[in-house]
Parts: sequence; structure tokens; C-alpha cells
Amino acid sequence: MDPMSEDGHQLRGLVEQVLEPGERVVDMLPVEVGECRLHTTPAPPKELDLPIFGAPAWQGESIPVRVLNAVFSLLGADDPPRGHYGDPQRRPKALEKKEPFWGSWDSLAGELLRGLRPLGPAAHKILLMTDRRAQLVYVGSEHGLGKNTALRAETGWRCTPQELAWVRDCKDLAKGNYQLGFSDGSWMPVLFPRKVRDRFAALFPNAQHWRTPLPDVWTDPRYQRQV
Repeated sequence: MDPMSEDGHQLRGLVEQVLEPGERVVDMLPVEVGECRLHTTPAPPKELDLPIFGAPAWQGESIPVRVLNAVFSLLGADDPPRGHYGDPQRRPKALEKKEPFWGSWDSLAGELLRGLRPLGPAAHKILLMTDRRAQLVYVGSEHGLGKNTALRAETGWRCTPQELAWVRDCKDLAKGNYQLGFSDGSWMPVLFPRKVRDRFAALFPNAQHWRTPLPDVWTDPRYQRQV
């Protein structure tokens, strides 16, 4: 549901409860993890799942998964649930191939990806854009989104305007997706419902064109690398 629509006033009111004093709302946008045709956006390891609305934290791998990981380890193969998404040696190839995601799981992109795939009941995921920050807000409850359920808001991932280095329309990867690039050099795709895509595009009129290469904040003088 779009919190800025006529029937989204209750959702909008719950999101507004997380505002800081004097903070001004620019927009509220339903958001999901973006996908693309050529590459799969990776899923975080289960032990890094972020619980929401009182969900129990991950309790460990099942015995079959432990056996499988042990076999991969003996064979000298990479651990398949983790991969090496934040390996700097892979970064040039990821840029060249326009991969949807690059970054460690504790990078700004990695934390946002984890936040968009939380552990817990069904919830609205809203990207709150204000004059001070971008913030992921969950609206839901311990019992999900059922009728007659008292909903509340919980906050998740956030970044400052300085940390959001670039935005790219990546319809070359999949229609309706945008990639967000951050000051630490990480990036990831997000997907907005059709009815709010124009609003997101209006927030970033200078977004990178889909035909352009992925920006590299580590080497491009327009960006300042943050370490």
C-alpha cells in the first residue's frame, strides 16, 4: 500500500511516528529488493537475518545444511550461502558486468538488502525520504497484517544524504528497478511499485542513465571515498 495515497492515511500516520523533531517528510515509498534478468540478487546468510516485530533470531543451520557446508569446505569451494560479494578483487568485474549488488553484508548496501528481507511476519516496507535521511520503516505487528490487527512502526536501515552517492535507472537489468550506490563503494537494486516510480524518479532528476556504466566512487573524482 502507498502511504501517500488517499487510502493510505493510517499507514502514513504510523510512519510519521518515527520522525525526529522538526524533520520534514519528502516522500514515503513502498519498496522491495530489486531483481534483474541476468543476475540474481543474493540472499543474506540466515545468521544475518534481521528479526522484526519480535520474531525469534535465527537459531542455527539444520543438520543437512551443516553437512553440505562441510563437504564444500573439504572440497575447497566457497561457502555458497555467503559468497564473496564484498571482495575488492571482484569489484572491477562486478562494475564491468553491471551486477545488481556488490558489498559486504555490513556495508550500506548489504545492510539495506538484509533490511528488505527481514525475518518475521509480513509487514509493509516503506522507504521514508526526509530532509535529513533515507530510512527503512516497517509497519506491521507480531501477527502480520491481518484484519483487526493493531499495527505499529519499527525502524530499520538508514543513511544520510551524504552516504547516498548515486542513483541509477537500471531498466537495462529489469524494468522498474533502480540501483542505489553508496559512499562506501557498495550498491544494490531496489524495486518500487509502478504507481510510485515516477515519484522516486522525481526525487533524483540527475539519476544515472541506464546506458551509462556503473559509477565507481573509489576512482571517480566526483565522489569522495569513505573508509
